Amino acid sequence: MLEEDIAPILARLDAWYAANLPAERYTFNPPATDRQIAETEAAIGQTMPTAWRQLYRWHDGENDDRFGHVYGLPILPLMQVVYDWQVWKKVLEEFGDPYAIPGTGWPAGAVDPAYANPGWIPLTSDFSGGHIGVDLAPWPKGRIGQIIIFGRDEDNKVVLAESLGGFLGWVADLLEAGNFRLKVAAGETVLREFRLKEPAIDSFTDGARILKGAPPAF
Repeated sequence: MLEEDIAPILARLDAWYAANLPAERYTFNPPATDRQIAETEAAIGQTMPTAWRQLYRWHDGENDDRFGHVYGLPILPLMQVVYDWQVWKKVLEEFGDPYAIPGTGWPAGAVDPAYANPGWIPLTSDFSGGHIGVDLAPWPKGRIGQIIIFGRDEDNKVVLAESLGGFLGWVADLLEAGNFRLKVAAGETVLREFRLKEPAIDSFTDGARILKGAPPAF
């Protein structure tokens, strides 16, 4: 597991958010306490990376499913992390076979192509069963703590970054380079106003796949 200090990245994100996002709509929760973080780790039976704890000491996620800080996707509060993880655990128990629904992993050999895995910890949600998450059960060519796309309609699992810091740094790079849209044109229908400029696509996870050269969701 890669240990990293993400404070400089969080400072970059703080600065960008303050300068660009309407504060009345894009609102973080207060920081999580050490006790809340420890209780979350106990509930999911995992020891999380230092950077993950650092993220939640920054803010305990956010509650609005339309005005999230990751291109419209909310960083989940700890209670929702546990809830969503338990939902996926129940799905696994009911399926019995995690490979009952065929899938792939990209890059090959880095991420489990299973439908679900108890080592996948939700970080964001589109509230339709899709997540960006922390992978604590990578395949041999992957890294513990890598950031992946997984979920109900994500048959092809994708590694977005080798670590949480790598993922958040990539997001900060995109934002600082001007790769974002906030305005909605007349007659345009979007689920979330905060989205990528290039590729011009509403779904951040679909756009992230394209930017990384990864296969589509299914």
